Amino acid sequence: MNILDLPAKSNGETIREHTDKLLAAIEELNRKYGSSFEEGLLPAVIKACEIHDYGKAIYVFQKRLGNQKLIDSLIKDIKKIESVYTENGKEKNIPHGYISPAFIKTKSLKEELGEELMRAVITAVYYHHVRPLKIDPYEARNVIENDLKVRYPDLKLSVRYMEHVLSDNIDLDTWVRYAMVVGLLNRADYYASDESSDKLPFEIDFRYNDKDLHDYVGAFFEKNKWDFRTIQSFASDNQGNNIIIVASTGIGKTEAALLWGGDTKLFYTLPLKISINAMYDRIKALYGYPKEKVTLLHSDALYYLMDEETDDDIGDYQSKYEASRRLSYPVTVCTIDQLFTFVYRYRGSEQLLATLKYSKIVIDEIQSYEPKIIAKLIYGLMLVTKAGGKFAIITATMPPVLTHFIAKYKIPHAPQQEFLITDKIRHKVHFEESDDFDYEFISELAKEKKVLIICNTVKRAIEVFMRLKNEYDCEDIKVLHSKFISRHRRMLEEEILEFEKEKGRNGIRVTTQIVEASLDIDFDILFTEMCTADSLLQRMGRCYRKRDYSGNEMPNIYIIDNKNGYGTVYSCKEIYDRSVTYLMDYQDQFFAESDKMKYISNVYNTDDIRDTSYYSEIKKELDKLQNIAPFTITKGEAKQDFRGIDPSYKVVPESVYNHNLERFDECKEIIMRRKPASYEEKIDARRFLEDYSLTISVYYDSRSKECSRSLLGEIDYYTINYEYDFDEEILCGCGLNYNIEDV
Repeated sequence: MNILDLPAKSNGETIREHTDKLLAAIEELNRKYGSSFEEGLLPAVIKACEIHDYGKAIYVFQKRLGNQKLIDSLIKDIKKIESVYTENGKEKNIPHGYISPAFIKTKSLKEELGEELMRAVITAVYYHHVRPLKIDPYEARNVIENDLKVRYPDLKLSVRYMEHVLSDNIDLDTWVRYAMVVGLLNRADYYASDESSDKLPFEIDFRYNDKDLHDYVGAFFEKNKWDFRTIQSFASDNQGNNIIIVASTGIGKTEAALLWGGDTKLFYTLPLKISINAMYDRIKALYGYPKEKVTLLHSDALYYLMDEETDDDIGDYQSKYEASRRLSYPVTVCTIDQLFTFVYRYRGSEQLLATLKYSKIVIDEIQSYEPKIIAKLIYGLMLVTKAGGKFAIITATMPPVLTHFIAKYKIPHAPQQEFLITDKIRHKVHFEESDDFDYEFISELAKEKKVLIICNTVKRAIEVFMRLKNEYDCEDIKVLHSKFISRHRRMLEEEILEFEKEKGRNGIRVTTQIVEASLDIDFDILFTEMCTADSLLQRMGRCYRKRDYSGNEMPNIYIIDNKNGYGTVYSCKEIYDRSVTYLMDYQDQFFAESDKMKYISNVYNTDDIRDTSYYSEIKKELDKLQNIAPFTITKGEAKQDFRGIDPSYKVVPESVYNHNLERFDECKEIIMRRKPASYEEKIDARRFLEDYSLTISVYYDSRSKECSRSLLGEIDYYTINYEYDFDEEILCGCGLNYNIEDV
């Protein structure tokens, strides 16, 4: 039997049929994105696709597929062949990918593609599946000589191909070249192996009613009778370039980003899940993008998609979620950890970078990330540009130190552009060193204005809330922080949005920094604890967000420096201190958009902060990434290290658990597989646990001391015996009041 006629799948699909699906996917990829691929790359990918499954011809693989016809035909040689796969009396497995390169004619491939791409093809085929099993050259030779050559004596098979497999000491350019080949091979292979591929094409087609993605934003402007501002024109004119835009709030950054994306595959990244949900809804509702063209991706994306009806031609929420995870949508709004773990160059990460080669990435509000994440972003953008992808950093502030590192790593981009609303003033600042807020002043203001208070820790937010509510009889007051169960946090987020929009309604909302970049709110007055400059400007953006504030008015930004979170929440004391020092230049003065840029530039001046922990942390992380050898870190290790977050676990307050005891028990039975359940019931059970739990950092809490019992055994959900306060009818309460400093 011809090798190509052998089964490749348990459903009977042959190697030839499966391979043809891969080749069709690459042809479709070339049709849409051919201009993104340099000469030689797609021929290399095609060769890898053609050969990748030939190793499935080995006897042990065919036996496991139940190919009885083959077994019956080998009566004469069966003992000799089976001995190849027997060790200590047991049958051993040989992953097919390790044998497939034996079918490559190395000399002719080298002549066709050159040595570097030849080695990339062999390595891509060899490692196209990430397997814990390894084989040595002797084992490979044994399989080839005593199985394949016995069954196919006329075939010319290589027994020395492992000499060409790339090792972990390759340089960065070689790894990127290899990543393109294996990454595109794997994208095509996943598509070809997907039983739903008839419903979810390799890349969902850009065309929808003869309108490409670029047209949706244009139609939005036309509908509102708006002309492109300078920022939108610049973005549209620079679709082929990497760009860095610093722009004022309300100037049209989102529209600029979408126009820059044009009709190319686009990933729009944001720091927080709530920001992603809001942007996803905005792109659909405001700009008219069909659901078939846009999706979202973060750790809770499946639950969010469950609430959305999807069209029959695309499939239900599960299908959309799976397609989203495979990065198959024209526009994906996501967190950076869904894309950038390839900076660790682990096996399996290549598909991420290969996808970004023919895509564009928007990095929104880069200054919101901590130094280690900024380092990973910079290193990732360096790899993306090496691969041929494009990026746009579009942000309200761009600290000079970030530009410094981008230049240091020779990341190409068009000259940085600033688009500021210089004729508008939104803020007047008053700063003072004080242990606490002026509560009487706040309570009086709240009778006529919407007052926002931002604290640096949950503990402080609760204290401020309780004092204003109990000692000053403030009526319309609520607190929002991270220590509410997910269900209640969503309720409070929706409530603060409604409160802000309701005309004639005044009161107080006390929060932590979770509102800095996640909620599009516009309050009349902001009271905040001092923080670093980047966070401070984000907080200011929640007050007079799109309104003018000029004349001789009193300040609308009140800042107290009580050192809450100094050295802990804001670990770099030098940046905190510099933020205070340079803020003094604007004491009791109007704070224009141009002043904000100058303020950030002073605080994060590269030459002045080289000796700070902020600078050294970015540099140290970049050096670490530079020195990690390819293939030496696992996917799990990469994901865990990417955000560098303290270990955490999910907890359910005792009162919440007892109030919903029957449902918790039912969910436990479903998740522990003690009760038969449909897929939807399993997802509903998981979602219920997510809705009624919150995250606690192990750094702050000890399970043995604070958690009374595990709910689900090996699944990390625990009950916790701290007081929990929330009234769903009036949407008010303290949440988990456990007297621990946490953000």
